[in-house]
Amino acid sequence: SLALSHTPSALFFFFFQSSKPIMEKRRRARINESLSQLKTLILDALKKDSSRHSKLEKADILEMTVKHLRNLQRAQMTVALSTDPTVLGKYRAGFSECMNEVTRFLSTCEGVNSEVRTRLLSHLANCMSQINAMNYCQPLPPPPPGQAGVTGASHAAFGQPLHVHLPGSLGNG
Repeated sequence: SLALSHTPSALFFFFFQSSKPIMEKRRRARINESLSQLKTLILDALKKDSSRHSKLEKADILEMTVKHLRNLQRAQMTVALSTDPTVLGKYRAGFSECMNEVTRFLSTCEGVNSEVRTRLLSHLANCMSQINAMNYCQPLPPPPPGQAGVTGASHAAFGQPLHVHLPGSLGNG
């Protein structure tokens, strides 16, 4: 029986079990180092004083980063819309395709509450009508309060500023 405890698989199991805490410690150290770098980057990007934000929680760092990246995405979309006339058509087509896929999925998904299904499809249809109303000559009105809007630069070919409202998520704006 002593010989069985020294089989290659038993030794591997012992080594693997004893190295788990070390691997977990390294994983946590990598996460914490990345969060520290992310904190520095996001505070610099938002022009915030790092000495006043020395004790940010991990969740706060991640939330600030997500919000900042969404704002950058919206700004890039606005620039693209104001400089490339094909972007809006591509965006419409992609949104429409995604909306159709959500509709197909919901029609086959039995676990979704009918009120939630109706609200989601209504929200997507409303977003789609806003997207379809977008054009380069007649800017959209500003988005409702609490929803992010982006104003792009004027484009000489279209003569006036481009105002774009990119649909946010349900409830969070």
